[in-house]
Amino acid sequence: MTERRRLLELALLGLEAEQQRIAAEIKHVRAELGQPSTTATRTLGTARRTAPNKGTPMSAAQKRKISLAMKRRWAEQRKGA
Repeated sequence: MTERRRLLELALLGLEAEQQRIAAEIKHVRAELGQPSTTATRTLGTARRTAPNKGTPMSAAQKRKISLAMKRRWAEQRKGA
């Protein structure tokens, strides 16, 4: 893994932690105001649909397969346009 990639991954982890902290603060403030808290998670984009595989993480091989398929689709689309 390159040093830059590792740095970006760590930055992403830090940003996600900050996002969760902010979402919790928003939820607390909304509770103080008497507003529903579900909008707080949607505001930061943390509300997610449940996956058909019920949250089981995707393996590296599955991610690679999807990535290659998408690259093929985009290449075909660019070629046809």
